[in-house]
This record gives sequence, C-alpha cells and structure tokens, in this order.
Amino acid sequence: MLEHQKKVLLGVADNPYLFRKEILKSLSWLSIQEVEELYLWVKKEFGIYYAHILGEALQCVSA
Repeated sequence: MLEHQKKVLLGVADNPYLFRKEILKSLSWLSIQEVEELYLWVKKEFGIYYAHILGEALQCVSA
C-alpha cells in the first residue's frame, strides 16, 4: 500500500490541496511504520514545503 500511495502522491504533487488530501488518506490506511517511511520519503522527494503539509496532517490525526 505504501508504494501505491507514493505513486499517487507523485501524480498529485503539483497540487498542494490534492497532495494534502492524499496524505490524509494515506494516514488512515498505512501502519505506523509505513507512515514513518512515508514521512521520510516526502521530506526527501518534495523538501520542506510538502513535509510541512505532512506535518499538518499528522497533527490533525493526533488531535
């Protein structure tokens, strides 16, 4: 599932709204370990901008 979500995120990377939406979906589907892997991957592939979106999504889930 993680690899599928990476492909989806690559497809919507040009749209921050869709990227955030897909991140939220990912968090509901993935295990904790996969979420950690996804977070590191987003930071590596998309830099600080999208890592911030992922951070916001993680805060929404933990709240």
